[in-house]
Amino acid sequence: MLFETKELHCTIEVLRLLTKGKTKYSLMFRKTKVSHTTLQRVLKELNSKSFIRKYDIGHMNVDYEIAPKGKDLLELLNKLKILIK
Repeated sequence: MLFETKELHCTIEVLRLLTKGKTKYSLMFRKTKVSHTTLQRVLKELNSKSFIRKYDIGHMNVDYEIAPKGKDLLELLNKLKILIK
């Protein structure tokens, strides 16, 4: 399928998970079923572009949440998936 990459799949799944509220890395890792490398790359990119927010809340304890810009991105990605099917 056109545009079907593991990073795109991971991005969509991460944003969907975060629409339900703050989420930990471990849950995202289990749900996305991608490698740690892919998930870390996607989270870093989403955070650097202000699509998500990262909160360090203690030793090895991090929460992520979606930003308004991330909600807009998810909406566009969902429309794109429908369009290219």
